[in-house]
Amino acid sequence: MTAFGELLAEHSFAPGDPGTPSKAVDDWGRALDAYDAASRALHRRKQVKRVPQLLQQGMSSLVDLEARVAGEPLPQRLPPCFFDSRHGQATVEVRWAPDGGAKRLIVVCAADAVRLRAGSPHPPSGNPTSAEEVDSLPPRPADDLPLPWAIGLLALLIGYAVALAAAGDGPGAFVAVIVVGASGQLAALSGVVVASAAVDLWALMRRGHRTQATFARSAVSPHGAHQHVYVVTDASGRQREYPRAAGSRTGKPVPLRSVWHLPGTDGEGKVVSSWAPVWLPLCILVGLPILLGSTVVTLYLIPGRLIIALLS
Repeated sequence: MTAFGELLAEHSFAPGDPGTPSKAVDDWGRALDAYDAASRALHRRKQVKRVPQLLQQGMSSLVDLEARVAGEPLPQRLPPCFFDSRHGQATVEVRWAPDGGAKRLIVVCAADAVRLRAGSPHPPSGNPTSAEEVDSLPPRPADDLPLPWAIGLLALLIGYAVALAAAGDGPGAFVAVIVVGASGQLAALSGVVVASAAVDLWALMRRGHRTQATFARSAVSPHGAHQHVYVVTDASGRQREYPRAAGSRTGKPVPLRSVWHLPGTDGEGKVVSSWAPVWLPLCILVGLPILLGSTVVTLYLIPGRLIIALLS
């Protein structure tokens, strides 16, 4: 933000100079608007991730402006550097292959292009590019069990069972302790699956589009499973990762995969497999009866059995 602001402040362009191309003035305005929008987004937690994209748009506008003033053709509009978006806009296309992957055409910044020509196989980046680098990362800590919540729920369940036994429903107390935990967890899990599938299906029908995902690297998931990580570059130049399970560490990945990109309303997005139009409705059709059934069982046990025991 500071560097881009200084660049604007020190820029020699003067919109009011005679003979200034009108489109150059428009480019200057877009650069200023991008800086203002990035300044506002920087102070809003939900929008701070948009700052690099906005700054990239401002830099692109300045590049177009300088080309118009010099009477040169506009440069090719490329996305950010493949290896790290913080390197800025890519300047050249090169052929590159990650460890264990096939060569493909990528776009890189000028510095990374020099490193590749010099024979450096792994330009510095914000992401690991090989399984060896992934293996050297510290293991991700397991999520801590929310012990106070678990103890509280167990205490409530035992208290409900005691109330059932006091009301004369001894078998109901035993069933409540044994069954309601499983049925409640099943209802919560199926509810999450159905809700997530419904949101993704709605986004797929409204704004989803098919695109190609390029293999980027092999990785190891937090659970120890081997993955092939693919990268999708959306229309704004932002990159999304799409992990796929690998049969083994030595398994050869497919260089390209057809996927669906689901743009998000907050600037974020999601990548799903090419089978999403099939398995998303299937998740809803299978998960909805499970959700309804487990919810009915849970409500029958809590508080249904206690109400029945009190009324009888």
